[in-house]
Amino acid sequence: MTNDYLHREPLWTRDFILACASNVFVFFAVHLFLSTVASYSIQRFMVGDAEGGAASGLFIIGALFARLLAGPAMQRFSLRWLAIGMFISFAIFPLLYMATGQYWLLIAERIVHGMTFGIGSSVIATLAIQHVPQMRIAEGTSWYASSTVLGVAMGPLVGLYLFRTIGFEAVSWAAVIAALVGMGIIALLKVEPSPVAPKQHDDAPKPSWLSNFLEPATLPIALIGAAWTLGYASIVTLLNALADERNLGTSVSWFFLVYALVTIASRQFTGKIMDRRGFHVVMIPAFVSFAAGLFILSIAENLITLFVAAALVGLGQGNLLSAGQTIAVKQAERHRIGMAASTFFLGIDAGMGTGPIIAGAIVAATSPSATYGIISVFVLALTLVYAAIYVRPKKANPTATKRGN
Repeated sequence: MTNDYLHREPLWTRDFILACASNVFVFFAVHLFLSTVASYSIQRFMVGDAEGGAASGLFIIGALFARLLAGPAMQRFSLRWLAIGMFISFAIFPLLYMATGQYWLLIAERIVHGMTFGIGSSVIATLAIQHVPQMRIAEGTSWYASSTVLGVAMGPLVGLYLFRTIGFEAVSWAAVIAALVGMGIIALLKVEPSPVAPKQHDDAPKPSWLSNFLEPATLPIALIGAAWTLGYASIVTLLNALADERNLGTSVSWFFLVYALVTIASRQFTGKIMDRRGFHVVMIPAFVSFAAGLFILSIAENLITLFVAAALVGLGQGNLLSAGQTIAVKQAERHRIGMAASTFFLGIDAGMGTGPIIAGAIVAATSPSATYGIISVFVLALTLVYAAIYVRPKKANPTATKRGN
């Protein structure tokens, strides 16, 4: 262990903790509705399953579109006020959901709500990364991503419980409270001045139009992220169908809790490993673990094998998410880390938005269990794609940081 490693800057500062805490409330509020709004739509507006699913999924489509605007918005406006604006919208939209009397209005509200999330969540990620020491960027990003997992896991658990025991109004008020708490946290957060782009020489090549909306250096990992997220989207979409097929019962919902616990536990060391030994020692095993988890899910006959699959998915997809985000950030110049973060999450949102459609098409031709088997092979093949793009000789190591010298 080197002397530099022993004397690094502290990671768990007040502002980094506040940024992570605000992120928990963001994803908690989002997944309160992702897990309940489809059933609410079917019950209140007497629509079919497809229309109910649209009320849930179009939120992601709104977020996907807004990711293209997140980078320019962060370069032009105050990060604090963008984040506060997101939380204000998060407090307003749940009230609109309760008051809306027509299905098409609910759909419109879900799309706009998703757009505020697409911009705001990129802002929160940027605020967190601002407070991570350069030498601990992988570890810090890994722990920040754990806050996302915590919100993703708690949102469905609380949302489904409130929806089944009290009703949709309770879900909406829980989201309002979460938004107000998150806004209070952001108000306490110290916001660093955004890094200024270095002055370009007259003979330097001009940036492409694409760089106004995306970070080109981050596109490869964003596209790979979209591909592996298809696997996680298939889990979210088909798990209930698999439970029916295999008679696994209602306890199948605990899959996500096991997934979250294993992901958070593993990030106690995976972030440090990436800082010290690079990304490949985490990324490649994570692809293999994720594929193994999907395969075991395809043959799961009882809750024990289901939870084994959940643990492997947590070790796999959970760490792919944090490691991929770190790669995205370290590929970019320091003044463009916000653009890099929004580009990466654009890929993740694309995978989450298209995954249910692709998984549904495969299920229609096969079965839920067969679908997981097919997608497991696809995820394993992504290991080769990742290696072809990123595993190179040290002299061309793409994981070397470009963020300022």
